[in-house]
Amino acid sequence: MTDGPDPVHPGGPDLERPGGPAAEGAPEGLPAGTPDSGQDDGPGSGRGPVARWWRPVLGVLLAVGAVVAVVVFRQSVLGWFATIASTDPRWALAAVAVQLLSMQCLVWQQQLLLRSGGGVAPQGSLTATVYGGNAIAVGLPLAGSAASVAYGFRRMRDLGNNAVLVSWTLAVSGVCSTVALAAVVAVSSAATGSTVGAVVASLASVAAVVPVLTLLAVTRSAEAKNLVVKLLMTVLAPLSRWFRVLRPAVVGPAVDDALTSLGSIRPGARNAVAAGLLALANWVLDALCLLFAVHAVGAELSLRGAALAFAAGALVSSTRLTPGGIGVVEAAVASALVAAGLPAAQAVPAVVVYRFISLWLLAAIGALCLVLAPRPVHPAEG
Repeated sequence: MTDGPDPVHPGGPDLERPGGPAAEGAPEGLPAGTPDSGQDDGPGSGRGPVARWWRPVLGVLLAVGAVVAVVVFRQSVLGWFATIASTDPRWALAAVAVQLLSMQCLVWQQQLLLRSGGGVAPQGSLTATVYGGNAIAVGLPLAGSAASVAYGFRRMRDLGNNAVLVSWTLAVSGVCSTVALAAVVAVSSAATGSTVGAVVASLASVAAVVPVLTLLAVTRSAEAKNLVVKLLMTVLAPLSRWFRVLRPAVVGPAVDDALTSLGSIRPGARNAVAAGLLALANWVLDALCLLFAVHAVGAELSLRGAALAFAAGALVSSTRLTPGGIGVVEAAVASALVAAGLPAAQAVPAVVVYRFISLWLLAAIGALCLVLAPRPVHPAEG
């Protein structure tokens, strides 16, 4: 499951799928104030002594807890390892194939969005960017998602795309991913008889779509655009006494230019539908990866049970309690598999196989992309 932009899934899938970097030295066009991956943790970073020691202490506690769990439940752990060792390679390879195809759907979606706005989108560079961003989202605690978006922004800018188009692409990709995930969860909840889950997921879809439609309406109407600019200038005017960048003479033209540029991007109905379908395929293929992982350990699971387990993992992962949902996703998916009828002796190994493929394998590929992928040769615009 990717964690990305909002994700990766790749957000994801844990693309999973899009914060912004800090104000100074940040990629142009992204919101200021979000931590970047290169942020300093020195004395001037604003971090207190507690922020410096709680992670090592937490790591020690988790390590001790893991050792105690292995000692207490050693028989079960040995059985899990035996099940994992006997994994069917055919199903495991099928799980790898659908997970890689899931990530590629995210690449194709962003490529489609960039090209629909007249941008540059070579598939090789975008593939390295998506995998690299996913690795950053998984590897960095707390600021992983923001750093992943900042990395993708800079890479796309390096290809020669302007800041407005890149920001629009990442935003639309994130919205499509959120709506598609909500749709998958709604259908899964309805299939398992959970009316509340289906309603909540449907409301999440609406909450993600309404702001985008509102912004689209504003960019297409000169009257609405002027009204937004005037309101923003009025709200920020008191702050302009302390921040010169917020002066009406600066804010007004900047916002007007940004809204005008956004309004000039018209992907068309066909491209919009294709972007939504690719986002949906991203999540459905991730769910298939889980189903294949279950079969790989010799277990049988219905589509209904797989939908329940995937929905549980996706919802927990979307909370971003830990980088990549490490720990919490495994617990949620394993519990859902047991609730769907699998014994724990098969549910736990199945989750281990699934997470190895959907998280660690993708993170390893992304790390290689970060190290080996060459910088784009096209100069950035303006």
